[in-house]
Amino acid sequence: MERRGRGSGQRRNNRSGRDRRDGQNGNDGPRAGGQQQRQRHQRQQDQDEQQQYEQQGQRQQQSSIIPQTSTPALTEAVPKDTPRFADMVGVHPALVQALTEDLKFDHMMPVQAATLHELLPPKRSDCLVQAKTGTGKTIAFLLPAIQTLLTQTHRSGRGAGGGISLLVISPTRELAMQIAKEAEGLLQRLRQYRVCIAIGGTNKDREEKQILAGCDILIATPGRLIDHMSNDYIRDAFSNLDTLVLDEADRLLDMGFMPALRDIVRALPDKASTNRQGMLFSATIAAHVEQVAGLVLSKGYQFISTIPAGEANTHERVPQHLVKVPTFAAVAPAMVGAIREEAVSLGQDAFKAIVFAPTAALADFYGDVLTNIPGLPPASVLHSRISQNRRTKITNDYRDAKSGVLIATDVIARGMDFPGVTTVFQVGIPADKESYIHRLGRTARAGADGRGIFVVAEAEDFFPRWTLKEISFEPRNADLSSAAQVYSIAEQRIDDGQKAKIYQAWLGYYKNWMKNLKWDKEQLVAEGNIFARDALASPETPPIQKSTIGKMGLRGTRGLVVVPDAPKARHGRGGGGGGGEGRSIGSGGRGGGGGGGGRRGGRF
Repeated sequence: MERRGRGSGQRRNNRSGRDRRDGQNGNDGPRAGGQQQRQRHQRQQDQDEQQQYEQQGQRQQQSSIIPQTSTPALTEAVPKDTPRFADMVGVHPALVQALTEDLKFDHMMPVQAATLHELLPPKRSDCLVQAKTGTGKTIAFLLPAIQTLLTQTHRSGRGAGGGISLLVISPTRELAMQIAKEAEGLLQRLRQYRVCIAIGGTNKDREEKQILAGCDILIATPGRLIDHMSNDYIRDAFSNLDTLVLDEADRLLDMGFMPALRDIVRALPDKASTNRQGMLFSATIAAHVEQVAGLVLSKGYQFISTIPAGEANTHERVPQHLVKVPTFAAVAPAMVGAIREEAVSLGQDAFKAIVFAPTAALADFYGDVLTNIPGLPPASVLHSRISQNRRTKITNDYRDAKSGVLIATDVIARGMDFPGVTTVFQVGIPADKESYIHRLGRTARAGADGRGIFVVAEAEDFFPRWTLKEISFEPRNADLSSAAQVYSIAEQRIDDGQKAKIYQAWLGYYKNWMKNLKWDKEQLVAEGNIFARDALASPETPPIQKSTIGKMGLRGTRGLVVVPDAPKARHGRGGGGGGGEGRSIGSGGRGGGGGGGGRRGGRF
């Protein structure tokens, strides 16, 4: 583990967890007795403080306002040579009891052992922490922030509900809900403190009422938080903000949230005047992460890396197979063939896979295909256009399942931990190299085996050949035996409107890759029309509304079927919204009506 102060660049070697425990056990010579006495005194202070909390006029226990989502299991094994939570001093007894008795935690995970000393009061250092998902990092930032909440409310006398003490900003709704559930788990013996969420896809007015009714901890996604901060009363609720945490900071920036983060920080009280603590947790440290660190952290912040030097990343140790097919229409049949082979090889009861698609519309298409071919494992679809309640259920069901297939977009590529994933399929090229690596990281966790299978059309070969040139792919033959079934499903089970959405999303996504594909706009449309005909069973080119074509930058391109914009409804909601936070590049809009019927054989 590496720890250094960014202000001075100085590195410090800290004693290991075993060394610290030896000191507590009396192996530090004459100092040990005095240290044990200080610990006993601190524990007595903590117990007295807990009694004072319980004697305060607390709010009655309130039912959880966090949507029910299961807490993911750690994806790294818990070590036995790190400090124990039960041995912590200076931490409220109710928090220690929640950790050890309710949550059944014993030894700290390495990221917790490396950071808690710096993050807990009284030090409350600003820290940039490099840590992977599934390593216990959520507790690493929640525990010190909640201890600060308890300390500050006790000292100031403002009590529970006296304003937001902790703000955690998360890149996705699902991760925000996971964090909120873990916060509630830590506070289950201190129910007077309330955890609220502010995320897209939920009722904004209800969130507002919950926040203004008394919120101590707020977990939010950037877009929804910006919406709420236009309310002066909610902005006032941040006047006592003690801690600001950015979780998955690299992912927040990859998703284009830097402008939103700047606006949020500007709207918060001045950091210097409030003694606010800042924490950034990120799996990777790049220039843009250090840029946001300068926005949120003090100049002399500590950098702590919990990723051992030289540790192999998933893409460096997991077998990866490349399935290449001649046309885009052959991609879906090749996906079916690869899934069938893996399920047979591993045994269907042990086969648990994630299939990543470039866009939400293509994820829906692949979901229709996989759920309508007999003999394949059960499959479900997860992306940002699905309602929040439905997404929560799908996430929980898949996390708890021993086998099955989840078809998803990049909404779960980072920050979401699913135990036991045996295979990651990437169908079509991802947005960039980092997305490929992050997706692959959903398998082979905690020392388990896993593999990746990358399915691409011949035209996309530049991506594995050049963008991923350091990865040694093992070629794998494409099984296209399901081609007729896939075509029949597209013809009979996917309506014209949905075909139009898939076609439009395909054009929008691959327009971003025209330079690499060596296409101009006319060839893009020509390839899209072939895809619609041969993959979607749409012999007539699906139409696109005039305004949508303009937004896509394809106005005047030959081969498109243009239709007038649908009249705007005077009452009620208009059509076609979009993707929420955590978007996929070029995921496309919601399109117009579909093309004609007719039968035409698929060609590859």
